[in-house]
Amino acid sequence: MSDLTLVENVRVFADVETARRRLGLAHPDVLICRGAATDDVRDLALSCQEQGTKLLSLLEGPEEQQLALASEVPADGFLLAADLTVESLGESLTRLTSGEMPLPASLSRWLLGQLREGAPHRSERSYSLTPRESETLHLLSKGLSNKQIARSLHISQHGAKRHVANVIAKLNCPNRTLAVALALREGLIEDSGDEGV
Repeated sequence: MSDLTLVENVRVFADVETARRRLGLAHPDVLICRGAATDDVRDLALSCQEQGTKLLSLLEGPEEQQLALASEVPADGFLLAADLTVESLGESLTRLTSGEMPLPASLSRWLLGQLREGAPHRSERSYSLTPRESETLHLLSKGLSNKQIARSLHISQHGAKRHVANVIAKLNCPNRTLAVALALREGLIEDSGDEGV
């Protein structure tokens, strides 16, 4: 069972705009928001990135339309509303704070399906990843956390975090999952099946 003692301060905002305005004052570690892919939610996600706040997107359901909308929100993690329990929220918060991206299995399968369908449509853009960044990207595709990447590469967690940030920036993606999705589509890494995403 997950432990929610890591949650010390909970604030509820009436709407997305209020949350975005108060973000800089409240300084939350994690913000939970409904997963609608509206301009307001996208702006909130960008504000979270600027403030160093993790965004956990709450999806209404596993239907394809909802999953498609989720893929447009640059969140740090996703959770299905139907799966929301004290335990699932605790697990998601723990994974977020350790650098991982909680992702419902239905969204993982849908994203992989989209990648497989879109695989032939590779762009002409070249990505200049260093050998170490390529290794990091490969480990990200296996779903490893920063701590696990550091252990695998025999470097500090700070070094692993820097490599992950560089990979995400060079691929011009808002988060780890979309960076892996882009890398698979562009052929930068091989698809090793449904494991680890």
